[in-house]
Amino acid sequence: MSAAAAVLSTAAIILTTPGIAGAAATAEVVPGRARVKVTVHGVPVHPESCRVDPDADGNTQSLPLEPSGTMLAHNVAPGPRRVLVWCPDGGIIYQNIVHVLPADPVADAIDMVFRTAGSSDRVTDPTLR
Repeated sequence: MSAAAAVLSTAAIILTTPGIAGAAATAEVVPGRARVKVTVHGVPVHPESCRVDPDADGNTQSLPLEPSGTMLAHNVAPGPRRVLVWCPDGGIIYQNIVHVLPADPVADAIDMVFRTAGSSDRVTDPTLR
């Protein structure tokens, strides 16, 4: 095998190996009590350039993510909601129905006590973990 063929072979392996080649952006969406938590992974630019619409079929919004790549949308109506996540370099990276639970201020207060005490494993709303 010639040196040129070896270089091309190595380049082909590198470009097709997951994690080395440019991975597509993905979003993790977690519904909770009147909230939706969105985390974006694999965004090649600044995550805050991505936008989230937590209720694309109802109260349409365009909310930016935090620089950390995570955001928490509050006051989302309970029931099935179509969530869209859009990033400039990837277009729509998430579009799915999630089931948002009704608000429960008492449960939220209890969850906050657990979080403050360092017992986040006991928090009942997954958007607050």
